[in-house]
Amino acid sequence: MAAARGRDRLSDLPESILLHILSMLWDAKQVVRTSLISTRWRFLWMSVPLNLSFRFPYGGNQNDTVAYLASVHRELYYWKSCKKIKSFSIGSFRYDEIYSKDVDLWIHFATKVANVEFFSLSLNTASQQNYKFPQFGYKNSSLKQLILNHCQLNPCASVNWSSLAFLSIGFMELTDGAMEKVLSGCPNLEHLELKKVWGMQRLEIRSMKMKILRIEEYYDKNHDVWLEIIAPHVIHLEILGLCSQIRIMRRNVSSLHYAMLHCYFDFKVEESNLETEFCCLKELLHGVAHVEWLELSSWCIKIDLTSSRVYGVSKCLWVIFGFSNQP
Repeated sequence: MAAARGRDRLSDLPESILLHILSMLWDAKQVVRTSLISTRWRFLWMSVPLNLSFRFPYGGNQNDTVAYLASVHRELYYWKSCKKIKSFSIGSFRYDEIYSKDVDLWIHFATKVANVEFFSLSLNTASQQNYKFPQFGYKNSSLKQLILNHCQLNPCASVNWSSLAFLSIGFMELTDGAMEKVLSGCPNLEHLELKKVWGMQRLEIRSMKMKILRIEEYYDKNHDVWLEIIAPHVIHLEILGLCSQIRIMRRNVSSLHYAMLHCYFDFKVEESNLETEFCCLKELLHGVAHVEWLELSSWCIKIDLTSSRVYGVSKCLWVIFGFSNQP
């Protein structure tokens, strides 16, 4: 400033550069504080793409929760004047039905007021009653990434998430009809993650843009319910954790290039159950036998099927296949 004879050379920079500098600040409140620098900076923060994140304190009582809720609502009322909010996330909120209207307000802010590109809602619930995702939330054209945990998805009408490229759904019961509506309303979806879900019998993905499917912990209490995967255009498949009720037919995943089976089965002491679990594993392997790269968890192997190079074999592999009485 001395060299510039008292001029504020930083404020003289083009607005696009100043906005880029402010966008590098992680804390949104720090961005707002720059409005105190000078008249030039007073309203500059309103044009900065902000990332809002709220994580509720762990182990607090109901009074602490209510107080934190009030502070979140005050901030959202304040931030609504911002021209661009890029992302909005809520984490570690212990949900109860008495807070359903509060969660409705967050979703309304994300999908109707701020029109964010990234929205994450991670709720915790001790009961089986998950939060019911509101019907107005199924209509949005700005979302590109969406993460929902401990919600209940049941769209009454069609879904319109036209720009969504990444969707993660976790810790909830899903029906075939609800999942079908969600997928049909996401024409640009490229990556789907299902984490600890249950209830479906058929996961059909016909979109040519869907390339990555990741399933973690699929296990239904009703042992007669099996999940059949139909994804002819998916090239990358991951099945992780306890997933002993998944069926894959080779013709249904014909474009598959890479498959990761880091899953395990609920082995019982009884020999009949062990034989059943072995059949499940065998069926999974038959379904992905045509892929170029197959990666199995530590109790199996990691192999390049193109060159037939084995990278490692564990002792448990012999134990698992020992029940078949075959070479």
